[in-house]
Amino acid sequence: MKTTCSLFLFVVFFLQTQAQQPTQNIRGTVLDKESQRSIPGANIVINPLNKGTSSDLEGNFELRDVPVGRHTLVVSFLGYEPYVLSNINLSSGKELILNIALRASFTELAEVEVKAKKNSAEANNEMAVVSARSFSVEETQRYAAAIFDPARMALNFAGVNTGGDDLQNEIVVRGNSPKGILWRLEGIEIPNPNHFDDLGATGGAISMLSSSTLAASDFYTGAFPAEYGNALSGVFDLQFRNGNNQKREYAFMVGIAGMEASLEGPFSKKSKASYLFNYRYSNTALLSSFIEDAIGSAIPKYQDLSFKINLPTQKWGTFSLFALGGYNIYAEELEADSALWNEDDWNFEAYRSEQYKGVMGLSHRFFINQNAYIKSVASLSANNFESRNVGIDNAYYISPTTFKEVEDLRMENEDYAYRFNSFYNAKLNNQHTLRIGGGLSLLDFSFLHQEIVDGSWRTFFEGSGDSYFLQAYAQWKYRISPELSLHTGLHYSRLTLNNTQAFEPRAALSWTASRKHRLSLSVGLHSNPEHLSTYFLKQEGSEATPNFYLEFIKAQHYVLSHDWELSQNTHLKTELYYQYLFDVPVENDASSGLSLLSARSVWDLIGTKEAINAGTGKNYGIDFSLERSFVDHYYCLLTASLFDSKYTALNQIEYPSRYASNYNLTALAGKEFKKGEQQQNIVGFNAKVKFGGGNRYTPVDLVASQAEGETVWSEDYFSEKVKDYFRVDIGFSYKMNRAKAIHTLLIDIQNVSNRQNVFTQRYNADTQQIDYWYQTGILPVFNYRIEF
Repeated sequence: MKTTCSLFLFVVFFLQTQAQQPTQNIRGTVLDKESQRSIPGANIVINPLNKGTSSDLEGNFELRDVPVGRHTLVVSFLGYEPYVLSNINLSSGKELILNIALRASFTELAEVEVKAKKNSAEANNEMAVVSARSFSVEETQRYAAAIFDPARMALNFAGVNTGGDDLQNEIVVRGNSPKGILWRLEGIEIPNPNHFDDLGATGGAISMLSSSTLAASDFYTGAFPAEYGNALSGVFDLQFRNGNNQKREYAFMVGIAGMEASLEGPFSKKSKASYLFNYRYSNTALLSSFIEDAIGSAIPKYQDLSFKINLPTQKWGTFSLFALGGYNIYAEELEADSALWNEDDWNFEAYRSEQYKGVMGLSHRFFINQNAYIKSVASLSANNFESRNVGIDNAYYISPTTFKEVEDLRMENEDYAYRFNSFYNAKLNNQHTLRIGGGLSLLDFSFLHQEIVDGSWRTFFEGSGDSYFLQAYAQWKYRISPELSLHTGLHYSRLTLNNTQAFEPRAALSWTASRKHRLSLSVGLHSNPEHLSTYFLKQEGSEATPNFYLEFIKAQHYVLSHDWELSQNTHLKTELYYQYLFDVPVENDASSGLSLLSARSVWDLIGTKEAINAGTGKNYGIDFSLERSFVDHYYCLLTASLFDSKYTALNQIEYPSRYASNYNLTALAGKEFKKGEQQQNIVGFNAKVKFGGGNRYTPVDLVASQAEGETVWSEDYFSEKVKDYFRVDIGFSYKMNRAKAIHTLLIDIQNVSNRQNVFTQRYNADTQQIDYWYQTGILPVFNYRIEF
């Protein structure tokens, strides 16, 4: 470790002596936001240099030899609203390639006056009105504790919280279960893109996504446009960027968690085609001393690969081949000394969990005419998981030095999906835009979960086969006036496995009352089916699958939003929301208080009885977001949420949901300082403070547990909360721009105060008392990155 640190310091001092004024190129394309056609003749000016150019016949532009640093780009064209992109970061290691989408003025030949700045948080999707936010790759790198992960970055947004587990990276939106999150990549649904996830969950310990491959993407927290189905709470709509089609570029990063390498460039000088590859390999052994209390002594290992190949043609449109895939393994050996076999220790069993998952797709966009195009995506995805456990009750000694391991749990899950999506988008005129589309998914699956119970094997769920999942939608945007717009749509879903379906009407109205105030109202119905394995859950002692005919869970979303521009760079956004959930699966027992709304994954359903769609739920609250964009070398973001989340089970009793932590406050801030003789180096400091209500749990009935000799839960479901959650994260960065490369040193320290945030509780049969499990303590993450 000392040798590594010495090498880093040597590199830093060596590079400091090579200081000079580096430059880089800015290239890009100017498009119509709704029709996606290129705009020739657009004016592009970079401030404060007053250096400019115009887009060519294909909408492309290039600004060469621009000094590195932060600049403001102003793009204008007659008949379009101006686009002002402030504080773009130009580094020496990579060319900056931008896709700039201009929005047509209400009156086609309106005079253009550049005086307003684009709200950096505005969604990329033109159909989105409320509860939507774009995020950039730079934000995933800048925010403290985001560590290049879009999911961890989204935890800073209003209405978003974790499920009470720092490691699992669950995304809880407005009190909903993390199961309600939809992940999309390049316009098509993908498996949960996280390593070490649970079956049916949407979080995981480590993201498979790399900021090296992502472009600006959108995140939704409710009332989504009609094109998004199979989601109840939130949507990640991710995009891969295209590789540089003129110059080969490289990036390499090494740190305490592993290494990463990426490569991009053109296939030839005569072609506009490009490629982008990224590979990561874990080195989590270096983190073991910091996370052992949370995961045990076993060291998780992972690797992943992502790529995008972009192939534009003159006559047949643009083709893109993309992929994201990964492998992870997590294993623990049984202690050789039986005296160490303690059921209250992480080492009480041996296990091996191994997982392969990924998606590969081919997309195609074809322009029918100047104002209409068709985009289609076909993909194949897989998620295969296998796990074996050996518990101390099923291991015995053959001799004083050897013992026999007897398997007591097995899981074998194979999940394949063949998907095809397509939509037609037409900009009818400057007032009307229409999008019609749909998709068909063939789901091929095989699930098995067995455990030894009372000395014999019991099958909890088992099933295999295939099913189709059909979706169709239509959405229309009508700009009634320059200040008023109406968005309407309808989404339809059908699962052929049990012939369940849902019709989901949606509508939104947005009114710009003045230059500083915008009011929006959105209503809509949303639904999603359960994870397929849920339909094959078996009753004890029976081969019956009583959950097979469960209907979709449905939710009515109502959102009232106010966006107040306090200054040119500062916005205060307030959203008042109410969600009513119905057709919620609950345990078919008149005395039971169990509901699937509080399930994290399929494993929470193990041991439950038959479920029926007789439950309800509700989430309501208010979200505040005060954001100052990154201007003058600093930014700040303050988000706060006050909310409640409840459900009603078959016993007609209303309970707080697992995720009713009730309040959440997050404050972020960051500042950059220029250093070096030419002011070409940048020192960055970022900090985050997070405070919120504690995780809810069902309390242990201590008296009954002592009498039974094992954990007995009370019937007061989720009535208790652990103490409030509090954490402080800080991050430091040092970027050194050189003539042909940029070197970055990053230090990210999570939970700097080493606060012991409680995760949950359990009964300890040895002490006959209740023990608490804690979340991750202080966790330092170090990285060195070079781009050239």
